[in-house]
Amino acid sequence: MTTRAIAIVGGGISGLSAAWELQKRDVPWVLLEAGPRVGGVIRTEEKDGFLLEGGPDSILAQKPEGVALCRELGLGDRLIPTNPELKAVYILREGRLHALPEGMMLAVPTKALPFLRSGLFSWPGKLRMGLDLVRPGLQENGDESIATFLRRRFGQEAVERLGEPLLAGIHAGDPERLSILATFPRFRELEAKHGSLVRGMWAAPRPRPKPGARPRAAFYSLRGGLRELVDALVKRLPPGSIRTGARVRSVAREADGYAIGLEGGESVQASGVIVAAPGPRIAPALEGLLPDVSRSLAAIPFASSATVLLGYRREDVTHPLDGYGMVIPRTEGLRTTALSFVSTKFAHRAPEGHVLLRGFLGGVRDGGVLDLSDEEMVETVRREMTPVLGLKSEPVLARIFRWPGGTPQLEVGHLERMRDVERAVGEVPGLHLTGAGVWSTGIPDSVADATRVAAAAGERIR
Repeated sequence: MTTRAIAIVGGGISGLSAAWELQKRDVPWVLLEAGPRVGGVIRTEEKDGFLLEGGPDSILAQKPEGVALCRELGLGDRLIPTNPELKAVYILREGRLHALPEGMMLAVPTKALPFLRSGLFSWPGKLRMGLDLVRPGLQENGDESIATFLRRRFGQEAVERLGEPLLAGIHAGDPERLSILATFPRFRELEAKHGSLVRGMWAAPRPRPKPGARPRAAFYSLRGGLRELVDALVKRLPPGSIRTGARVRSVAREADGYAIGLEGGESVQASGVIVAAPGPRIAPALEGLLPDVSRSLAAIPFASSATVLLGYRREDVTHPLDGYGMVIPRTEGLRTTALSFVSTKFAHRAPEGHVLLRGFLGGVRDGGVLDLSDEEMVETVRREMTPVLGLKSEPVLARIFRWPGGTPQLEVGHLERMRDVERAVGEVPGLHLTGAGVWSTGIPDSVADATRVAAAAGERIR
């Protein structure tokens, strides 16, 4: 039997961030991870001079918690920004690549001339998007889908060419089902305050770089990939406090805390528990303690996907790869949903004379993708991207990462459901809930929420 003040269930970035916060507060803890490794969907490998990211490849700079954690762990000099020169994002339309117009902030045009000159939208579509300037804002506070929101503000064309491949594509989801409040709350805030997204973006303060300083990058990674963040956390945490292969089967209340039952019969006793594992995976363990919470967590949908990394000799790719990559609307009829030009986006990702591409398959729009073999996945991306990028040979490297149930789907009403869950959890002293699919997705939000929860857990112990 193992005894700790706090037991953390789940060893992804949320669980590790919670452990780090408790460690700084001198609160004893043990982290229980079901799998053979920690880090969750962060997965970096090196092969033949290529640096391969199987999961997330960058940290959003606008939300500071992720980059701040890297600096706190001594990784400040390892941070690398996205390419400041070649930063186009393309949308595939009718087999041709169209760059997002200059000044486009996700789905919101902020510069008139580049938007009007773009071939991405039809003239009726441009006129409909321009009506955002005069259409009244929504007076209600209720939730709605990404598609419903964009349709109201910008029209159906914006849903098909931006909402589905770009906004919903970030979450591998369906724009008709994903919650705007849970995924892009700032859009609703701009509408509420300014009555128009375009006017809201115009009014937003712009940081002024210091003379001679480079503009701040939107995303950062680490020179050796995001595994450096996981490795740095593990290195700073006490040996023996992280247990892999420790699958939690039950969480039960005892007079003086909790008994966490593990597969194989072992029990871990703790004064408090931080649940940082995906909802559907941990739900059975909570059924005896909080049956309603267990059902709510089990009901959170997670989409499956695959990441296909392809290395090529530079002369075998005709396209200049002058940007970060492309997103591909469902209307194109392809299984590839997006493709990153990895070696353009970040330095140190491919050996000299080579390029690295990263394709995405699956998500809600292609739920059976994991039935494909590795060879079929490689052939799908290669075949579909050959006419777009001018691929002239077989790749010199191919690597597949499979993510069954890896991406949470924060659907309409998600935040309200999670508020009900948190109220129920709050009635059980010493039990805390965090992790992707609860309040957050993405590294910065996951770090921020796990830190908040761990701070509350630590204060309760004290």
